[in-house]
Parts: sequence; structure tokens; C-alpha cells
Amino acid sequence: MQFGSHGPLEQHGFARNRFWSVDPDPPPFATNRTNKAFIDLILKHSEEDAKTWPHSEVRIEGLETLDYLDNLQDRQRFTEQGDAITFESEVDKVYVSTPTKIAILDHEKKRTFVLRKDGLPDAVVWNPWDKKAKAIPDLGDDDYKHMLCVEAAAVEKPITLKPGEEWKGRQELSAVPSSYCSGQLDPLKVLLFNSRFGASW
Repeated sequence: MQFGSHGPLEQHGFARNRFWSVDPDPPPFATNRTNKAFIDLILKHSEEDAKTWPHSEVRIEGLETLDYLDNLQDRQRFTEQGDAITFESEVDKVYVSTPTKIAILDHEKKRTFVLRKDGLPDAVVWNPWDKKAKAIPDLGDDDYKHMLCVEAAAVEKPITLKPGEEWKGRQELSAVPSSYCSGQLDPLKVLLFNSRFGASW
């Protein structure tokens, strides 16, 4: 939303002047509350919108206001300022002391990925963007538009094990429909990554 006439967008943003459609699929969760109704309104991407708003349609929620180490600026420490993380250029960050649950929203494909983790306090967020994508042999020149790396990690304080010590780290990735509602992230499809590392690893 943009108030006033500053910048390239029309006043109050372009979305208010577009035709929205109603999602025919019902929300994936049932509500037991009376007098409550839920509906998904969909604003489809168009070439016209891409000219005025050429930004990524993927956003990350759960890392707002957190500190991160920016690998593009000699790992300097900054604090995230946005309401949610969106992508319009190269990103290579390590968010520190992150919550156990992070959401990746893909508006174009009407889906949300939920990352849950234990034993891994940080989270890496990476997209090489156009120039670096061309230098990666197994990544097509335009593949950066369709990929995003978000993974649990222990970067700021690496895990150090003494002989005989044990550490457990777990990362779970769930895919849920676009009707995701904060606080009700019950996964419908779960890909589970459960790792156990010992001193001999």
C-alpha cells in the first residue's frame, strides 16, 4: 500500500484497482467458533503488474526484527527492518537466535512451507539472484526466480562436541495450503529430516 503520489506506483498501491477472485477451495482447517467465516481472495500476477512491481512473490515470516549476519557485507550484524522478508536482489544472510517455526509463503502457487527446527538456533536465507546464478554450473540462468534456500543452522555459535558427547538437531519441512493462518500451522504433508550426530561424525 502506498499513500500519496510518491514513487512509481499509483496512489494507495495498484492492488486496489485490480480484479480479485475468490478461492474456490475451502480453508484447510475447521473452525468451531460461531459467527466466524473465512475466505481467500486471490490477486493473480500479471505482466502489467510486473512492470510496476517487479518483486518476488515469495516472502518469509518469522524473522522480522531479528538480527542477522550479512555475508554480502563481511558478515556485519544488522537488524531486520521489514514486516516480512521479500526478495528483489541477491540475499545471503544468517539470522541468529531464530524461533523454532518459520513460514515461507509462495503466493503464486498458493502454498506455504513451514520450517520447524530444534537444536539449530539460526537460519540461513540465500538466493544468488541473476549474476551469481549464471556462475553456478548446476543452476540455470533464470532458476534463481524459482528457488530459495531457507535452512536451519548453527552458525553464530557452532556446535562443538567433546569425545563421548552427543548433539541432536532436527529440521521439519511441512507444506500447507495458502489458507495458512498464524498459530494454526497444522501440516498436511510432512517431509521430515531428523539427524543425530555423535562425536565421531
